Amino acid sequence: MVDDNLAAVLNGLSVAIFVVDCDQIIRFRNSAAVSLFGSWTQGTKLPSLVPNKRCIRAIENVLDGDKRASVSVKLQLVVPTAFRMTAQRLNPEAPFEDAQVVVSFEDVSHILEAEQMRSDFVANVSHELRSPLTTLVGFIETLQGHARNDREATTRFLALMAQEAERMARLIDDLLSLSKLQTVERYAPTLPVSPMPVVARVVAALEPILEQERVRVDLHEAAPLPDILGNADELTQVFRNIIENAAKYSRADSVVTVTGALDEADPQMVRITVTDQGDGIAPEHITRLTERFYRIDKGRSRDKGGTGLGLAIVKHILMRHRGRLQIDSAEGEGSRFSVLLPIMAEPA
Repeated sequence: MVDDNLAAVLNGLSVAIFVVDCDQIIRFRNSAAVSLFGSWTQGTKLPSLVPNKRCIRAIENVLDGDKRASVSVKLQLVVPTAFRMTAQRLNPEAPFEDAQVVVSFEDVSHILEAEQMRSDFVANVSHELRSPLTTLVGFIETLQGHARNDREATTRFLALMAQEAERMARLIDDLLSLSKLQTVERYAPTLPVSPMPVVARVVAALEPILEQERVRVDLHEAAPLPDILGNADELTQVFRNIIENAAKYSRADSVVTVTGALDEADPQMVRITVTDQGDGIAPEHITRLTERFYRIDKGRSRDKGGTGLGLAIVKHILMRHRGRLQIDSAEGEGSRFSVLLPIMAEPA
């Protein structure tokens, strides 16, 4: 059995821990083990609670004399969960019949998920860069070959090459923005910013795109809004991404409406809503729109100059501002993207 002092220490750990005897009968389990694997009755053997051959063999090896054994396993709990299981003798000098083995189960699912996300991200970046690079190489080879003296083809190909180069530049800029945001998002901005003037400047800067898409933007401010604590450049990125998307995916000769007001449900938040008259978004896509490189229509997105990172950047900026993005849409009825930001606290 485990003495009271050791039991108190083990119960304070977040890692699931069992102590078993030479027959692998559970003599102790800490609070985390109960939470993960459920309760046990007197005389229960660990293999009946965790019927995994690798775990059983690791414990047997330690009982047979190994100082320590560690294996990676995936166990079916409420959901499949990855663990790093470690077994070690509690009393290495004791005879076999008095042996006790400490068995810990460390949940490493988040590490594996993070590694998978990193791998997926690298694969996506490689794919997104390879596509325009392949196009550029193809055009260059054509211009060096049979189209060398074809002025019309040269003019057309150079224009397409410029578009692909701009696309790569936008992608690299967005990747750098994401990288920078991830290093600072735990630190909230500290400078006062008036949100609607930021929105107005964004709309003015987007005028050439609005004309090209034949879309008008109407600004409405219910009443002068209080300042927020923010970073004006980052908020410019937020509203540019959302308003530009609204313009590009709206029908020609339609109106994008931008409204600013205190949130009715929470007056401590400013709500700035961008409403378009586009085709709308199916429900299954809405929750994934802020994922990196997630696109509803990949071909259309690339045609519109999208990198697939715009709304991911929006999400990270709003996390840094302690705000959030709310998306409401229905197919055929347009979309509403609402940015919610906390207002500055009144001085005490």
